Amino acid sequence: MNSFANLVSSLSPLTLFIVVIGAIVVLFLARESAHAAINSLFRAVYRSLRLAATSLRQAANQLRSRNRDVLLHHGRLQVEHDLAKEFAEISSFVQRDLGGYPHIQNQIQQQITLIQDDYERSGQVAAPLPEWVEAVEAVAKLRKQGSTTNINTSILEQIHNAAELQHKENLKQVRELSTERHKILRGMTASWRKLVGSVDSTGASLKEIVRRSERIDSHMQRFNAIVDATPAAERALFSSALCQFAIAALVTAIAIGGAFFNFHLIALPMSEMVGSLHRVAGIRVADIAALVIICLEVTAGIFLLESLRITRLFPLIGSMDNRMRRLIMAGAAATLIILAGTEAALAFMRDQIAGDMASLRASLAGGETLAAQEGINSWIPLGANMILGFVLPLALTMAAIPLEYLLQTGRSVFGSLLEWGLRTLATVIRMLAGISMQISKLIIALYDLVIALPVWIEASIKKMHFSPKQNTDAEWHTHDTTPANPLSAKE
Repeated sequence: MNSFANLVSSLSPLTLFIVVIGAIVVLFLARESAHAAINSLFRAVYRSLRLAATSLRQAANQLRSRNRDVLLHHGRLQVEHDLAKEFAEISSFVQRDLGGYPHIQNQIQQQITLIQDDYERSGQVAAPLPEWVEAVEAVAKLRKQGSTTNINTSILEQIHNAAELQHKENLKQVRELSTERHKILRGMTASWRKLVGSVDSTGASLKEIVRRSERIDSHMQRFNAIVDATPAAERALFSSALCQFAIAALVTAIAIGGAFFNFHLIALPMSEMVGSLHRVAGIRVADIAALVIICLEVTAGIFLLESLRITRLFPLIGSMDNRMRRLIMAGAAATLIILAGTEAALAFMRDQIAGDMASLRASLAGGETLAAQEGINSWIPLGANMILGFVLPLALTMAAIPLEYLLQTGRSVFGSLLEWGLRTLATVIRMLAGISMQISKLIIALYDLVIALPVWIEASIKKMHFSPKQNTDAEWHTHDTTPANPLSAKE
């Protein structure tokens, strides 16, 4: 750059003027070729950018279709799992609560039969004895003779006494029968209560079946919407996946914080066990050993939850027979307990190491008060460290559940973000393609601006060359406008 400036400054004004004029003339002569080259270059850039934008948009569409298929597949699997769970629950409910329905039906029939028998028994009433009525009729038919009057009177008195006695006996019998009927009717109350209880229990069971059937209907509607791939189902699945991803990410972050705390809890005693001077790739071997223990705890927790069929990160474990799953479950649980006990021992060792280091610092400083205070409160941090060392590995076991949700929903969430990024990049590239065309026009305009004087001279010459012909054509048009018919002209 300096050499070019020195070269320009070394030229005389006349030479510089001649060079500038020569450059303008050369640029003017190469005007059409330069325009074609500029247009070709920027047209190639424009087409390349448009092709790249089209490719990115097609990739975004393919990614959207794939994300949609994955989202619908996971949603269909979830709904199928919910339906299978509902059907299993309603099957067990029917077997448990409605399996004894024939027995309940027999009890109801027996109660109805017993109530009917008691009702018939309560309706039976003893008829009055008619002997004294027939005797009165026989006496009334006797002839009225004087000698027989006294006899009739005595007979009627005896009949009257017998009738009163019979009336009292019948009244007593009726009262006894009424009391017995009341007792029978009172005894029917228990049967009615049993019958009502049986009917109510059956009705409650049927209501529960209806409620579960409504839940199955709602799941079936969701399943049909997912199979039909409706936009509403897709939006609902994406919203659910986004919420689950956020919750799983939060819980996973909490688990990572717990693992970080657990790492610092066992890092110091591990340095005493494996040494603190050895390093691998700049990292202390003690830190690597602590990380290995934490990873083993998380792995044992994952295998434990997989064998319990709580998570499905490894479908092979869930598809094993019960014997193999129990063996894996026992091995994972034993490994987890051993590692938790090891961490509790390391926490105890850490407290001892911290106490020894504090005593060493106090002795070097020449003080004894700190050691006395630590002796008083030494069991509180020791117990807390040992409890945390045993509990944290068990708590990290549950990290497999949010990890599974994070992996399942992360595919859809990150796929959607990547799709949005591709579409945004395609839009930016299309804008750059349009800008490139405008830049080509700007460069051509600047090129013409540099050679504006020759271009103006060329335009003036062309104007002067075409002006006589234009005047001749104008005169011809003027003469041609004379009407062929004079009458029409006069008119």
